Amino acid sequence: CFPFLQTSALSLSPKLAVVICPGFGNAVVDYVNPLGSPDGLQAALERRGVEVQIVPIQRYDWIRVAAGLFDIKFWQNQQLASGFAYGWYLKRTKDTIQQCDSDKILLVGHSAGGWLARAALGDEGNPKVVGLVTLGAPHLPPSDGINCATRGALKTTNLLYPGSFLKDISYVSVSSSSVTVGNQDQKDVDTSRVDEIYQQRGEGNAENVARINYEALVGRSDGVTGDGVIPVEIAHLDGAKQIFLNGAMHSINEAGTTLPASSWYGSESMIDQWFQVAMETISAKETI
Repeated sequence: CFPFLQTSALSLSPKLAVVICPGFGNAVVDYVNPLGSPDGLQAALERRGVEVQIVPIQRYDWIRVAAGLFDIKFWQNQQLASGFAYGWYLKRTKDTIQQCDSDKILLVGHSAGGWLARAALGDEGNPKVVGLVTLGAPHLPPSDGINCATRGALKTTNLLYPGSFLKDISYVSVSSSSVTVGNQDQKDVDTSRVDEIYQQRGEGNAENVARINYEALVGRSDGVTGDGVIPVEIAHLDGAKQIFLNGAMHSINEAGTTLPASSWYGSESMIDQWFQVAMETISAKETI
């Protein structure tokens, strides 16, 4: 029994549906049967009284990002999210929204799925969409002088649709402080299991892997905190309800391995810390 349903999804009429927007390199299976587990984010959300659909992305689809090589704006670091590299993702997101039977949809964008969901909504949104939750999403592009893996797509998305751009929907951005570089006293997450793998591969430990990730995104690492991949400082949107978790790793697996993460944004122990807030935020907006 989930007592929070009385004030969350089931109190919304008509019934709410969730559409999950997968992160970069992720696929539908990661949210249904993550690493062989029968209990993924989809099932966890369904237990909370909502219909769940996932944008139909397969792992091999991400090779399509290479199509950006044929876009002159790719080489100028000015490509649009709607261009060759990511346009296919935006189309599938829009199609999934349109095909959903519910007239009330909450988008949940994991990692890159967060900023890509913003791009898919564009400057007009969709009348079905009432909210967007982003989980460990990189919302801010790297500073000048740091190469952006999106080759400008994230930057142009921010310029076109800054912050909580659409006034008719509720925004919730979620980050985690599970790994802080240089914090010897940090005890939020036990990384001993994955540290053995990193040591064998010559990568040191989870903190060192986070150091590499953080430096690639914000140009520094000492004192930077995040979920092991995305620093907190770039994971939030201006104007959004901002939620800061402790102990949630970035994804279903430890970064760069096939080892299941002990806890991530979609874990049973973490979901209620952001899902309930999203429901309350949507309900409050509807009463205005």
